[in-house]
Amino acid sequence: MSRQYYGIEDLGLTNNQRQTLIAALQDLGDNQSKYPNYRNHWRTRIDNRAIIFEGKFNDDEWNAESIKNKLANIFNVDPDLIEAHSQTTQYGPVVTFSRSGDKLRLIAFGGLLATWKESHNQVKTYLAENKTDWEEE
Repeated sequence: MSRQYYGIEDLGLTNNQRQTLIAALQDLGDNQSKYPNYRNHWRTRIDNRAIIFEGKFNDDEWNAESIKNKLANIFNVDPDLIEAHSQTTQYGPVVTFSRSGDKLRLIAFGGLLATWKESHNQVKTYLAENKTDWEEE
């Protein structure tokens, strides 16, 4: 298990699909930990179409295949019908999931094997550079 930041951005989900996915992602991690900062907690972007999660997670909970399977379950389709395209950004690796158009973007802040400090530094940079999207004036 590792403590890290992950983000998702809704690119084309319905409200019901988005809420189902968010509920599934909120259940991930060490939510029974005696340390509150290890429990999964999150911050929602002002427009409610993106969320950043922080917690101590099993390493396989946030990989592309796991998220793809969650999306397939929500869409009620075979996971092979969902495409996943990866790219590297300054904040960490990003995977965009598509099925008849882009549906979801996932980012592992700092990288999949980042330390908490590396992940934290990348999410802080991201939030500072995208302040108007995440903070009310």
